[in-house]
Amino acid sequence: MPEPFQAPAQIKPEQIVEIIVRRRWLILIPLCLTLTLGLVATLTADKTYKASTLILVQQQSVPTEYVRSVVTSSINQRINTISQQILSRSNLEKIIDQFGLYEDNPAMYLEDKIAGMRKRINVRIERARHGAEAFSISFQGSDPRKVMRIANTLASFFMDENLKVREAQAIGTSEFLDAELEKTRRRLEERERKLSEYRGKYLGGLPDELETNLRTLDRLQEQLAGKNELLRESRAALNLVDAQISDADRDASLARETMAGGNPAGGAEDPDTTLDKLDLAEKEYEDLLASYTEKHPDVIKARTTIEKLKKTLAEEQSSSADAPAASLPEKPMSASQRALHQSRQQTLSEITAIKADIETLEEQMTLYQNRVEETPKRELELQSLKRDYNNIRDIFNSLLDRKLEAELSVNMEKKQKGEQFRILDHARLPEKPISPNVKKYFLLSLIAGLGLGGGVIFLLEFFDTTLRRDEQIEDELGLTILASIPKLKGAGDKKRSKIEALGFLGVGLYVMMIAAFFLVLNIKGLDRTFNFIKMHVGFF
Repeated sequence: MPEPFQAPAQIKPEQIVEIIVRRRWLILIPLCLTLTLGLVATLTADKTYKASTLILVQQQSVPTEYVRSVVTSSINQRINTISQQILSRSNLEKIIDQFGLYEDNPAMYLEDKIAGMRKRINVRIERARHGAEAFSISFQGSDPRKVMRIANTLASFFMDENLKVREAQAIGTSEFLDAELEKTRRRLEERERKLSEYRGKYLGGLPDELETNLRTLDRLQEQLAGKNELLRESRAALNLVDAQISDADRDASLARETMAGGNPAGGAEDPDTTLDKLDLAEKEYEDLLASYTEKHPDVIKARTTIEKLKKTLAEEQSSSADAPAASLPEKPMSASQRALHQSRQQTLSEITAIKADIETLEEQMTLYQNRVEETPKRELELQSLKRDYNNIRDIFNSLLDRKLEAELSVNMEKKQKGEQFRILDHARLPEKPISPNVKKYFLLSLIAGLGLGGGVIFLLEFFDTTLRRDEQIEDELGLTILASIPKLKGAGDKKRSKIEALGFLGVGLYVMMIAAFFLVLNIKGLDRTFNFIKMHVGFF
């Protein structure tokens, strides 16, 4: 007896062949049964047909150097977008109603119908001829004609939706650019208005007028220097005239005193009279005007004194209105004195005019000096305004160019000159169903038959204790074989062997016929095979 945990002896190839020959019926019968069942399942299974349409993505006919398309999404993105629109609930409901799908199952829920339709539609990106981008649309169903029509319908939907999507994207881009362009135009006009107002407000003090202001300032300085020199000359001339007038007055006074009695100290004229004080005050006022402006405190004080003396003189004249005219002092003037006084008045007028010119020049110089000093500040402010204006203007020009390109793209899309889909291969009437898969059914049936037979043989051989070989007797029983007697066959054994051989041959031929039929179905297809049988056999 072998040990319980003794390693099993290695099975030789000739032993396997001997087992297969001896158990041949256990292999052939299960194989016959599984192939028969597989053939029946193949013939009775629901047939599913598939129709496909190949669509080429055709590039735009207008060169991109002339018109650039605003639709920049990739083919994958657009096909995914269009697929979602095509596979929407509303669109699938239209297809179901149009082609009368699921009429044989009215109790089926609409949600299940739509889910089934989505599973039966397949969109796949692939490379077409010459490496161009293309994609295929396929549909599966039990009716080959409906499958073909639905596949072509889906292809037309894709082409229509592609045109709509591209045109909508182009129009949307154009409208967006139009809105942004209008907004930028308003901002640009606002900056232009501010820049114009700034230029108008600070006209004359802008940076580009700095050279002009500096030249004007130099010219005014030269004019001011000339006026100051002329003022000094006029004041010198005034002093000279005043000296001449003093000499003439002194000479005239001496002459009057001599004519009155020869007493220079006892003249009839009192130098302290109000009239003399008024003359002195007016002379002093004129001297001050020659040196100062009318706003100077000394000039204002002198003018106030003159007004008081004039008021006092008027009161004295009114109180002595009844006195004889001979009692009033008289100061007759000679022709030379009058000429000197006229020359003095003329010189004073010239000095006043020169001082007015000097004041005007100084005001102008102050104005231009302020403009020159504020030029850096104005330059910074103007640069800031110009920078904002230039930035917005550049954005506006860029948007304007893009807007024009978008309008060209919209016109190109409307005229269908842009990228579009073109059907390369229309869906045709499918002749060979994709389901049931004959090859798959055959392989499954073959594997099942062989596996079933092999499993049964393995179990029988595992539990079989019969000693069939000489080495088993020597190894397991430990006995030495001296001689072997062959099996004796009678007359009935030969007949039984012939019957068994014929039966095995018949079953083998049956299995081969089924395998051949599977082969014909796989090559020719179910429909062609059935049509051939109908035409030549007349069984179906």
